[in-house]
Amino acid sequence: MNDNGDEVAKILVIDDSQEILDFFDELLPSMGYKVFSEASGESGLSLAILCDFDLILLDIVLPQIDGDDVLMKLKQMHPNTPVIMITGNDDDDKAHRCMQLGATDFITKPFDLEYLRTSIQTALLPQGRA
Repeated sequence: MNDNGDEVAKILVIDDSQEILDFFDELLPSMGYKVFSEASGESGLSLAILCDFDLILLDIVLPQIDGDDVLMKLKQMHPNTPVIMITGNDDDDKAHRCMQLGATDFITKPFDLEYLRTSIQTALLPQGRA
């Protein structure tokens, strides 16, 4: 809960880059969200089984299990949870595939901070958490 008594949105970040995890660990709480970080698709899926999230930020390139495979499994478990894909590659085919699989948005690194903030807030709107 925040100072107004509203429930704080919980956001799961799945990325194998510690630098990216650290970035979101700083950014998301400053925006008023509670952040959970996982460095692999497997650990992210395990946490998603245990806890419901309001939003998931998911790297497309992960070791062992690729981000689009993680996306498919997440959407099977939590079809209404928005997932924003993040990547260092500007790959239109991957973006299109992820959107077909149910991703809410596809954002490339380095991040346009204003677009990133807007995308997160927009993804949370249906749940009334932005």
